[in-house]
Amino acid sequence: MSSTEPVLSCRNISKTYGNRFTRGNIRALDRASFSIQEGEICGLVGPNGAGKSTMIKLIMGIEPKDEGTVDMNGLDPRVALGYVPERPTFFEDLSAYYNLLYFARLTGAQDPEGTSRRLIDEFGLKGRGDDRVSSFSKGMKQRLAIARGVVHGPKVLIMDEPFSGLDPGMMIELRSLLKALKTSGMAMLLSSHELNEIDQLCDSIQFIKAGRIVRREDLDRPKARAVIQLVLASPNEAVIGVLSRWSALSVSGDRTTITIEAPREEIPDIVAEAVRAGGRVMEFRPAQVKAEDLYAEVFQAEVRA
Repeated sequence: MSSTEPVLSCRNISKTYGNRFTRGNIRALDRASFSIQEGEICGLVGPNGAGKSTMIKLIMGIEPKDEGTVDMNGLDPRVALGYVPERPTFFEDLSAYYNLLYFARLTGAQDPEGTSRRLIDEFGLKGRGDDRVSSFSKGMKQRLAIARGVVHGPKVLIMDEPFSGLDPGMMIELRSLLKALKTSGMAMLLSSHELNEIDQLCDSIQFIKAGRIVRREDLDRPKARAVIQLVLASPNEAVIGVLSRWSALSVSGDRTTITIEAPREEIPDIVAEAVRAGGRVMEFRPAQVKAEDLYAEVFQAEVRA
């Protein structure tokens, strides 16, 4: 498979709930499209009811699509996709090993016995593989759920709210596990409200609103480009005007702070242009675009208006 081709492409996915016996139909997804590259960790972010869980169900084939296509570059989604639901369930009276072994055999994993034992050790459950899952903590069950999701070696792992209900220590452990999976080339799609974890883990974010993908943001920018902030002593519309030739990611409500993405070699030009336009530059600093700021920009702008 070519690394330049998406490992998962969703094109014009639509889903409407309801029928002629219901009072009104709900358009859960409306021609939503996005793609993920090999080794990419992508966050699917949006408010409740935006269509995140519906998108995941349609990709996994849990529910039928009304229209659109899910393409994995010729691979069979039944074996190329792994899935971790928001509330994973297990055979609680069986051991972790037998829970994994069941799915390893069900999905046709190579060497199911050896793979199950290896994943128990790799996912931080060493010494607990023969214990009943009913004795496991929530964090241990989450590690087991991810091990189960990758037991057959999928190309893409899809997770619905993987950090829900975990304490900070468990979140750190889970983040480390997912980064290790990324190094193997596995792509991941995470639906999550934990924006801090999105910041620390994801290469990109797909923002979904009212069933449509309204914006993609790449967090892992090439080193040749930089995100900077100019802080002005007072609002200056002329400065904003001359800086419009660069990509303005955001302008603060009082218009004193401008965040810009630009090639690194053009940073001196940006500052010079701002000064020539009469801008009193109080501060100039590199900036990291935060998922929380992007979320507010995408979903709360109309609320503030």
